[in-house]
Amino acid sequence: MTDPASRQPSGLPQFRGANVPPPRTGRRWLPVVGDIALAVWLLVLDVIGAVAAFLLGIDYTGWKPFDPGADNSDIALTPNWLYVGIAGGVMLLTAPLLYLLRAVISTGMQVLAGSVVVVIAVGGAQIDQDRATRPSASTTSDAAPKGR
Repeated sequence: MTDPASRQPSGLPQFRGANVPPPRTGRRWLPVVGDIALAVWLLVLDVIGAVAAFLLGIDYTGWKPFDPGADNSDIALTPNWLYVGIAGGVMLLTAPLLYLLRAVISTGMQVLAGSVVVVIAVGGAQIDQDRATRPSASTTSDAAPKGR
């Protein structure tokens, strides 16, 4: 049935005068369960991305596939920490987007995970730089003549 005065179905609540509820103010926050689920899902993606960046950044020095003259010597693996740092930067850049969704827990976890990955990348780069500047034991022993 419709009310002839308002042309609206009479089963719905009618708001007139002082009975009108106030409009919603601001945006609603993401529910806590959804925020935690989003944080866990993003942490899984962050770990996969950081491991993939680390594996893509590894330089196999001296390794050639299908080398018929291979002497089976050791392969030097030198990771390029720039890739890991870029992955951490991407993690940090997603945090403001999560805050726009009003996902506070996910934002905090992304900032924490991104910061940890960037610190690991900077620390790894510094360790590699220190290792490169130190003379290794094999170069000093090769320079000295061996007497029999």
